[in-house]
Amino acid sequence: MRARFHCRILAALAVLAASGCVARPPTIAHVHLGHALTGVHVTPGQEGYLLVAEERAAAIQDLARKAAAGSELDTIKTEVAAAVKSTVSDDEFGLKHSLVQASNHVSFAATSEDASANVRTAAPKFAADIVRVVERCDLIGLLGKDVAASKSTEEARVLAGEIAKLAGQNLNGEDANGDGIVGGNPREYGMKQLRTELDQMIAREDPPYRTVDQFYLFNLVKLPNGRWVFDKLARGGNIDGYK
Repeated sequence: MRARFHCRILAALAVLAASGCVARPPTIAHVHLGHALTGVHVTPGQEGYLLVAEERAAAIQDLARKAAAGSELDTIKTEVAAAVKSTVSDDEFGLKHSLVQASNHVSFAATSEDASANVRTAAPKFAADIVRVVERCDLIGLLGKDVAASKSTEEARVLAGEIAKLAGQNLNGEDANGDGIVGGNPREYGMKQLRTELDQMIAREDPPYRTVDQFYLFNLVKLPNGRWVFDKLARGGNIDGYK
């Protein structure tokens, strides 16, 4: 038992030494940002929440387009059900859940003691700017229920077309005010505009943001007193339910 404990410590030290991060660990704020942008231990493929959201947004559009072009009711329902699941499922890290988690982690970064003024300013704006995507996700969920209850192929196809339209807007934004500019304001944002917003925030960081090493991404823990620290035993989780 003691030997195994010592091996864990040695393994953790080896990871730190190999990464060259012993002397200069990332700020806690940047690790939270890394969970949104790069990786986190709970997601499929351990990808960052924003990456998962972007992948889901693209997949939803593809599924909805196939459904809208379908000729059989059962096939349309199957494609729409898959699109809805990829949109609103928490357990499967749907678009809505993944995007909200990305925003949460940007907010965690902003409330960290070592957060820059840039991050503190940008976090509440990002949280407000995801609202339209979340609203579209909820609409897709409602339309999906209508498709599931439909007994008409034509009706289901029309509804699937509406879902495809919303899915496209979630991916690329929309021109709601008719000014010829897609995603010109937050009420028109999709994932494309939200990604740009975060990229611009990262570009403003001083000292510069660097991609966070996996050790730090997967071993940030919150103590009962609310303080964030790195788990030197590299157990890959959080003792206080951090996700």
